[in-house]
Amino acid sequence: MKTTHQNRTLGAFEKTFWLLDQIDSKDFALAADISGTQPVEKWKNAISIAQRRHPNLSVKIVMDELSRPTLQHVENITIPLRVVDIQQDDYRWEQEVEKELSIRFDTKEGPLLRVVLVQKLSSTVLILVANHSVADGTSLNFLVRDILLAVNGKPHAELNPQVSNDQTLGLSDDLPAQTAETVPELKMKSDIVKPLVSSLRISENITRKITESARKENTTVHGALCAAVLLASRKLRTEWTEARMELVSPICTRTALGLDDNFGLNITTQSVFFEQQEISFWDLARLAKAGLEGTGSAEYVTGYLSFFRDIVFGHNDIQQMIDVLKTAFNHHVMVTNLVKVKYNTDFESMKLKALYGPMVRSGKGQEQTIGALTTNGSLCLTNTSDTPIPGLLAEMEKILQDACQTNLSIVSDTGSGRSSSCSLA
Repeated sequence: MKTTHQNRTLGAFEKTFWLLDQIDSKDFALAADISGTQPVEKWKNAISIAQRRHPNLSVKIVMDELSRPTLQHVENITIPLRVVDIQQDDYRWEQEVEKELSIRFDTKEGPLLRVVLVQKLSSTVLILVANHSVADGTSLNFLVRDILLAVNGKPHAELNPQVSNDQTLGLSDDLPAQTAETVPELKMKSDIVKPLVSSLRISENITRKITESARKENTTVHGALCAAVLLASRKLRTEWTEARMELVSPICTRTALGLDDNFGLNITTQSVFFEQQEISFWDLARLAKAGLEGTGSAEYVTGYLSFFRDIVFGHNDIQQMIDVLKTAFNHHVMVTNLVKVKYNTDFESMKLKALYGPMVRSGKGQEQTIGALTTNGSLCLTNTSDTPIPGLLAEMEKILQDACQTNLSIVSDTGSGRSSSCSLA
């Protein structure tokens, strides 16, 4: 008998994000720029249909009798929808993302998704905000598609509950030793956070040149983005000019593990470290690519999860887990690249023009989180940070354009190794 109810313990990386959320917010967002509008009631109905398709959209996270965080289904729970009616087309939708990222999810209650609808005169911005314990950027990408299909009366079928990546790989359940006599009541950090978000859409022509140049130079668009943000941030933030910089990239596990389009957390991460040195832009981009070699395999996912299982599984001392994780995340930059929208962007009366994000707070305040996603041939970038570097995205675009025009210039940076230890998506 098919069930669409999700009830299980968290996997190792899901639990890691849940623990990190006790330290500081790890919520994130995606924004869809859509040509056309629909009545609010249609959007409400479409969100409800998409919720029924994805079991993780009707859950809360609570502790069981073994002090393990578990996903539990909640009946008749409604995804919050906030509607913003705007008369001018140049309204800055990023401010709505900033508002949402400053509001914490109560994971003990659920649901772990919120939606904002910015209704303009002839267009719509659909903003999805999620808790990272149960979702990743690709989840929100697919959810945008599912909502738009449902708005047009063509919803996809309901999915079975997704198991954790641990279970997919045949790894054992967590059976924690009761090493702590009492488990403290967890209280979310209540500090008010005010992340700032900026965005930039690169033209189709320039996007094509970046893609072609990266291929010609035996690297990837992701490698080029990493090189560009390293150079731009060193130039614009003087205290990073000579620093050994850590850049982290989230890696999707869906292909490696043969997963479907379920709303869930299906990522690992990889850190690459860069010293300041004289090297060409494209050599730097090739080093960034080389630092991610092998990360798309099931073997890598197994090793990655094993690292976190050693920290968060096997005992019930929640405070000890949190204390370890507090010291583990110190990257300078994250480049979270969803690559491109692979589904049809025409939805009858509406068209998905662009997707922006993921927009996520990560690390401890100084970090720059670059979201990247290509829609309809145009690369969209975002930067999310509590302390953003002014002009970072524009400088990245300039560096990328210059690199496509000439491959001979010498710039400053080199990679000095990689680490598969703790990094955030």
